[in-house]
Amino acid sequence: MRTLQLLGFILAIAGVIWGYITLASIDGQTSEASAGAAGLSMILIVLPIFGCSALMLVPSSLVLCKSEVRLRTYFKGSFWLSLWKLNLVISAVYIFVALCRLFMAINQHR
Repeated sequence: MRTLQLLGFILAIAGVIWGYITLASIDGQTSEASAGAAGLSMILIVLPIFGCSALMLVPSSLVLCKSEVRLRTYFKGSFWLSLWKLNLVISAVYIFVALCRLFMAINQHR
């Protein structure tokens, strides 16, 4: 459980950094080919990183809401509890984005 939480957090941070590096150089003077390559990088690299992070963080963060699970998996101490709380926030963002995407997909056909 601790491995999933730590690796999911690292992947989320890596996705943010990779996305920033990819999009930081895009401005009005950037060629269309470069902007297209940045878009492909976002689709083929950043989104799968966030997807893997979400698959690790959302279920494990929700399971850790039970105190007996946290005790059984040795999830104690200020570092691990802080990491879990931070991952709960990240999981809430993932769920919110997924629900917004679902809402847009449903309303697109109306």
